[in-house]
Amino acid sequence: MKPIKEIEENLADKTESSLGFRPSSKFKRGPIGILIYALCGILALISLVASGVI
Repeated sequence: MKPIKEIEENLADKTESSLGFRPSSKFKRGPIGILIYALCGILALISLVASGVI
């Protein structure tokens, strides 16, 4: 089984041509990445409440 870092590097290499930049772990763990994760979590909770799951 491959380490997670190696898998992330392979995915970053593949997406670089379509995105125009190379995504990195630093971006995901930075303030912008944390803000995006928080917004996605809030949207997921809202949709679960709206559907009656929670």
